[in-house]
Amino acid sequence: VYGAKGEWVRAEPVENYLIVNIGDMLSRWTNDEYKSTLHRVISPEMGEGERISIPFFFEPNYDAVISPLDTHGDPKFKPIRYGDHLLAKVTNNFDLS
Repeated sequence: VYGAKGEWVRAEPVENYLIVNIGDMLSRWTNDEYKSTLHRVISPEMGEGERISIPFFFEPNYDAVISPLDTHGDPKFKPIRYGDHLLAKVTNNFDLS
């Protein structure tokens, strides 16, 4: 996980716990109360054990308008159509030429 101080932090496994990566939309809905973070996956070195990963992505409808919920103070984000956000994210993450 990319920490608030600008360094990669190892997410050590803790028995009976889950690690949940918060995405951009949940960050917007909660007005940044829950922050989206960069993350990466590194496989264990040979002999260090196993890594079990079950990715699950839950996304709004393409035309859904996402804005901070009223319960989280003055809005830090303007409303955005999810499809516009998704296209911008894909365009920035991948070379589409």
